[in-house]
This record gives sequence, C-alpha cells and structure tokens, in this order.
Amino acid sequence: MFRQKLLIFLMNCILFVPFITSAQSQRFTYEYTFKPDTLQQDKTVKELMNLDVNADGSYFYSAALNARDSMFAAEFEKGKRGQSMHIDLRTIRKPKVNWRIDKTYPAMQTEFHGNVNAVNLAVKETLLPEWKIVPETKILEGFKAQKAVTFYKGRNWTVWFTEEIQIHDGPYKFSGLPGLVLQAEDDHKYHVFMFVGSRKLAENISLKDKDYQRVYVDPKKYNRLWNEYVKDPARNIKITHSSSGYGETIIYNSDTGQPMSKETVIRNKEQGMKKILSETNLCIECELYRIDQK
Repeated sequence: MFRQKLLIFLMNCILFVPFITSAQSQRFTYEYTFKPDTLQQDKTVKELMNLDVNADGSYFYSAALNARDSMFAAEFEKGKRGQSMHIDLRTIRKPKVNWRIDKTYPAMQTEFHGNVNAVNLAVKETLLPEWKIVPETKILEGFKAQKAVTFYKGRNWTVWFTEEIQIHDGPYKFSGLPGLVLQAEDDHKYHVFMFVGSRKLAENISLKDKDYQRVYVDPKKYNRLWNEYVKDPARNIKITHSSSGYGETIIYNSDTGQPMSKETVIRNKEQGMKKILSETNLCIECELYRIDQK
C-alpha cells in the first residue's frame, strides 16, 4: 500500500527540490479532525483541507469553503446586474471550517482570514511556532517522517515532517521545519491534521486568497466584530434584501425545496447560529472567537 501511494505521489509531484518554482504549483490535501465541544468529547468533525503552494507562498483552506464561495460570488454578481439570484441550499455542501491561512514566501509572513458578516477579515500573525526537533521517526504515507514539538497558541503540538518533500510549510500556521508537515495534533487531540494526498496544479496558479479584498484588523477588533455578528447573525441578509442595488433574491429551503420568505431566512439564520454557538467552544483560534458574556 505504501509503495502504491508513493508511486502515485511521485507521478503527480516534483520532489527533492529545495524550492518551488512557478511551474511547480502543488496541492497537498489533509484530513482535519476536530472536536468542537469539550462537553461532547465523543463528537468529532472531519473536513478536507487543501494546502496550495507555489513560488510566492501557500494558501490553506477548506475544499468545501472554496466551492461555496465560488457559487455565492457568481450569484451576487448576477444580483448586482439587477437579475434574480437563485440560491438553492440543497446543492451546497456547507463548509465545517470557515477560516483560511495565507503564507507569503520567503519571509513566511502568515495571515489568518475569517469571514464575518461577508467581510474578509485578515489578522497578521506575529507569533510563529518555535520548534524542538526530536530524533524519533516513523513512516507516514510512504515517507520517512521525523517528530517535532512546540507550545503554540496555548496548546502543546506534536508534528511529523518529512525532508523528502522540501517544502518548509504545512497545515494551519505550521512552518519553519526542514520539510513538509504531514501530521499535526495537540496533546488532547482536539485538533488533528493528517496528510492524505497531493497533486500538481496548473502552472503559475494564483493563490485564491490573493484575489480577495481584505480588511486588516488586530485580534481585539476581530473579536469585537465577531461578537457583533453573534448578536445579529442575519445582519448581512437583512442588508441584502433591503438593498435597491439587488434584484429579487430567492433562497430555497434545503429540506423542502420550496422558496423561503425573507423573514424565514432571517429567523433560520439566527436560530442556526445559536445552535452552532451552543455546540462550539474549541475553536482553533480561541482569542479571535472568544464570546463576550456581557
């Protein structure tokens, strides 16, 4: 099995090079398993995450988030032209991870991106992991991987990286090791990233997040805006429906297939947000998503 996976990887990727050139853009896919609620330790959530890498940097994001954003962007463009927007929630796989990480090479400048009320907020990271490399090794997906540990963002992390893939990057904000991070987990296994495969991308690919308009904020302001969103999660929907710049907006119920009224959409959004918040207290970025209890 290991030999078969290694052969597939070798056919799709260029290995043993000290850097990525513009013609060597690659996508590394990870399975992200996390526990959203400390009160439900037996409940885990899984999401496929992509790490897209080219000569300029990398972009780490949910595969489902990318598909959803592309669909919504196309429909809102139709709305701006005065046409009706048809959003059928039955056709959309809801992303379970809404944050994204953008790294710029060679300085490895790292940014956290999250969408709050349809605004792409960006937080520049000033604290990067400081690694202790351990002699222990093991085989992961056919690659010899070495162990490294760090205390980062309030958690003890153990990662396994391989020097056989000379990309000094990895999932989440992990970087700075002499090879690609294949596996990472905190000591409670609340957050676990596992490499599952890779493929080459088109030459000179533009990393998705590079094209987004972003608003830079510090962590305190991000948290304040997040709390404002929690208090009124349907605010953006209300604005969209009341804007004269949009045509008639039609959103379909994902269960019945029937169109919903504005009031129903708003009520469902508010109730859905309350349910999510009641079952989530283990965000990977606790500082940004801390809920104000006042």
